[in-house]
Amino acid sequence: MRIRAVSSVWVVAVGLLPAVFGGPVFAAAMALLGGLGYREYQAMATGLGARPPAIGYAVVAAFAVVPLAGGGEQAALGVVAAAVGFPLLAVVLRADATGAFVGWALSVAGAFYVGVPVFSAVALRGTGGHVDAGWLADLADGAATGWDAAPRGLAWLVVVLLVTWLGDTGAYLVGRAWGRRPLLPRVSPKKTVEGAIGGLAGSALAAGLGVEVVGLGVNPLLGAAIGAGLGALGQLGDLAESLLKRQVGVKDSGALIPGHGGVLDRIDALLFTLTAGWFVSTIVDGAVR
Repeated sequence: MRIRAVSSVWVVAVGLLPAVFGGPVFAAAMALLGGLGYREYQAMATGLGARPPAIGYAVVAAFAVVPLAGGGEQAALGVVAAAVGFPLLAVVLRADATGAFVGWALSVAGAFYVGVPVFSAVALRGTGGHVDAGWLADLADGAATGWDAAPRGLAWLVVVLLVTWLGDTGAYLVGRAWGRRPLLPRVSPKKTVEGAIGGLAGSALAAGLGVEVVGLGVNPLLGAAIGAGLGALGQLGDLAESLLKRQVGVKDSGALIPGHGGVLDRIDALLFTLTAGWFVSTIVDGAVR
């Protein structure tokens, strides 16, 4: 338990510090995180007898670079085309074509599974606009060095992170204390209905309070509704990764983080909430501005 607690502190610190700096620092951190996640995904796919080509690493990194470079729809579509075409080219050029079809399909799926949330995180952090919270604006301005501080992007990212982490914490604590009814035992036997409800409550509370603290100018009730929706998607992300591990027959996606498992075990919910959070931010900001 002590190892898990210490690891949790480091995970939060490593996740938040690049987010505060934003710009190329955050993009580089997300590219690295995405690469580590793809490595674990690739190892699990290999456990199924497939051999996803290594070109997927470059595709995930490209997903981090495009929003930072201000790429529009054409650039994003280019990365999507690369995610589909380059892995196919890689398996075509292999001397041994055994399992090429499955290897290509799993490589494309992995590049999107990890790469799209990486793109969304960098795009979300780069969201322009002001915030009402002076402390956060000063923090973003002080951390930026030669690039747009984007305090509103930092505010949205903080809300998404809080929704995800506090939702996970609420689900764990409530499930451990009062959990009785299994939620989806064929996928994750330890998760309970009570824990899921506790997680949704934690996510709603985190967003309802969070939008006020970071000064997004969003009604707290709307914030709570957004938090509950993102929290539900985060729980689906957790279950989805559990299903992948169950298909492969492993307990953890990796062993990089002591007491927690691998990178995918820590960001499974974020893989869903970051993408959804970016879409929500564009919709809400378009309405409040």
